[in-house]
Amino acid sequence: MKRLAMPKTWPLPRKGKKRFVSKGRGSLPLELSLPLTVFLRDILKAVETGKEAKKVVKEGNIIVDGRTVKDEKYRVGLFDRIYIKKMDKAFTITIEKKKLKAVEIGKESLREKEVKVIGKKTVKGGKIQINLYDGKNLLMEEKEAKNIKVHDSLLLDLEKNKVVKHLKLEKNAKVFVIKGKHLGEKAKVKEVNKEVVLTDGKEFKVPKENVFVIR
Repeated sequence: MKRLAMPKTWPLPRKGKKRFVSKGRGSLPLELSLPLTVFLRDILKAVETGKEAKKVVKEGNIIVDGRTVKDEKYRVGLFDRIYIKKMDKAFTITIEKKKLKAVEIGKESLREKEVKVIGKKTVKGGKIQINLYDGKNLLMEEKEAKNIKVHDSLLLDLEKNKVVKHLKLEKNAKVFVIKGKHLGEKAKVKEVNKEVVLTDGKEFKVPKENVFVIR
């Protein structure tokens, strides 16, 4: 991928070598995620070259949301829980000043993660499949899934792969804006209609798909 084609959210210089790195692989939107090579080499500065990054990953040093990842092109993204064995450190990814940013977290935070609901459908056997923004899917009984709506969030226990808390997109909910003019802003929901009215000292409207309910 050429540098000029990089998402504007990537916190990297757009000038330099014409070809830079592959887009990577994964379910997360490109503008909300980074290939592990870029994460290790350019964001954390944990290695100096792509070759070194590949070696670290292939050795099984990277655990994302409780699962060992050995593909250096795998994309890690917004709110992922990333543990690097070699460093014995944990990180997540957030957005600051409209750019993706790695933030070190305590290892106790590796267990839970907020995920946004992007789809919901009935599957064979009458169970409800909940589709999450990071590619994960949950199968639930109809009564469990009844009140879960698209654009809500779920707090997951990553070890047990179960829902700890349902975070509804409703009045007074806290949200993180993941797209558009207000990218990276945190606000409180004032009203939910076709659009969401938010307030953080000032009032503004955004589409429902642009907000991510957080704790």
